[in-house]
Amino acid sequence: MSVAALLAAPCGLPPARPFAAPPGRRRRSPPTVAPAAAAAAQQAAIPTPPAALIDPSDLSARDLRGTVVVTGAGPAGLAAAAALHQAGLAVLLLERAPVLVAGCSALGLWTNAWRALEALGAADPLRVQHPELQDIELVRHAGRRLRRFSLAECDGGPHEFRGVRRSNLQAALAARLPERSLALGAPVAAAQATASGAALRLESGQRLECLAVVGADGARSAVAAAAGRAAPNYCGQSAIRGVARFPQGIPAELQARCIRQVWGPGARAGTYAISDTELYWFVCFFAPADLAAPPEPERWREEALSVVCGWAWGLPEAVAATPAEDLSRSRLVDRWDLPPLSSAGGPSITLAGDALHPMTPNLGQGGCTALEDALVLARSLQEQRVPTLAAQLGDGSSSGGDGEQRRQRAAEAVQAALRRYEQQRAKRCLPLTVRSNLMGAALQAPLPPVSFARDLFVQNAFNPAHFLDHAAFDCGRLLPAQP
Repeated sequence: MSVAALLAAPCGLPPARPFAAPPGRRRRSPPTVAPAAAAAAQQAAIPTPPAALIDPSDLSARDLRGTVVVTGAGPAGLAAAAALHQAGLAVLLLERAPVLVAGCSALGLWTNAWRALEALGAADPLRVQHPELQDIELVRHAGRRLRRFSLAECDGGPHEFRGVRRSNLQAALAARLPERSLALGAPVAAAQATASGAALRLESGQRLECLAVVGADGARSAVAAAAGRAAPNYCGQSAIRGVARFPQGIPAELQARCIRQVWGPGARAGTYAISDTELYWFVCFFAPADLAAPPEPERWREEALSVVCGWAWGLPEAVAATPAEDLSRSRLVDRWDLPPLSSAGGPSITLAGDALHPMTPNLGQGGCTALEDALVLARSLQEQRVPTLAAQLGDGSSSGGDGEQRRQRAAEAVQAALRRYEQQRAKRCLPLTVRSNLMGAALQAPLPPVSFARDLFVQNAFNPAHFLDHAAFDCGRLLPAQP
């Protein structure tokens, strides 16, 4: 069914609609749909500092014995590479795609993420581009407001929240990369530990031997899979996300200056502004594990509209005002890595971001904890004096018996640092992963008695003091440069 036909229908796609509209609800006028881009699936390339680029064909000739190689140039990989460079380590970032792209949509960054970005020197450009939001609204889909409160009412402040374009976040992090440190069009086929570090095999056939590998290539990480880590588990829910565009300004009905959570029967949604004319939104719903997602972005919009048809708060209008190139659809997954943990990948191999701790987005902490990972990883390596030991491997004096001893000392220091990093991140992220999963189940409960009790509690007894305890975390800064 075309988008026009969908909007003309009284309530979305009746034959396939997963949720029934509440009885007696007044039908809303269908919104006008934003035109789709001719190449909806194509994402604009992110500006990349030319000096940071290196030709993948030149990698085999490069001495990487003292270099940490990061795979995946999403926010987690870019942040890790920037932090490692700032810590005094040689770094190489490998990205599968031939250009640096961000995919669709945006993400919300909470207080802990801004602390990490400040430590990386990447916060200020993003603060200029995106407005700060200070209020949260919890509402019902039919139009009833349950609670509105300020971030100032939450302990652990002052708190900061901004929704940012993924492309802007990646550009700010890419600007922190050193020269000749980013290889585009360099997909990794396999990773393995070696006696003196780690080795990567690219799909081109090149073999790269390096000091250590950090897999930051997403929840379906090739590095994690090569190391035998289990694939993440599907949580029974899927999400469609988008950025609506309103050239004349965001309509008042959408209350752009707050973070809004909308709870419906067996589904939920949310909105917040990322600029004066752009509004991020998500729609989350139950979906069978064997249900194949349609490949076309236009169908994702139809699917989202079928869920929020008849909902208040301007949600149908926001979905309809979203160009196809700003839509994304994903299955929500996580992985509970229960202690005692083995190493994330191998003696000199570790993971970061979704590759290390995939979690559902219900706490808004996936991207935030990925930025934390970068600082904790780099500082752990500093604490073991890895930058100093690594520099000695590439100074031309690491041959012969003395060189072998240096390589062994460096490898032992790297392994100690990576295990310490993984322990710290497990302690931080496992509780978040479990809590996020349980919160998603509670907020999306399809049973009327459960949702009634939830709403009654929020409206009459909810205290926001501890609402953002998880975001009050400070990952700290790097140590001073080592001699």
